[in-house]
Amino acid sequence: MRRGDPAAMDEPNSPTPDGRRLLLAPAGEAWSWRLTTPGGESIAGLAPDCAAARRSAAFAVFVVQALERTRQRWF
Repeated sequence: MRRGDPAAMDEPNSPTPDGRRLLLAPAGEAWSWRLTTPGGESIAGLAPDCAAARRSAAFAVFVVQALERTRQRWF
């Protein structure tokens, strides 16, 4: 399969260092990304290309980690 082929998966459920799972896949003329936490919660979105999907997922990880730290401090 070639890159950009709708049936090809870029990184099917690649684990991140903190136990999250990342899925990147072509979605028509865009790329979809889904980040799943060890607890089963997921965050997803669309991006214009694979590199932008990776950056979006990385930003989502940063935001989720910041919210987790805030929750631990205040609750």
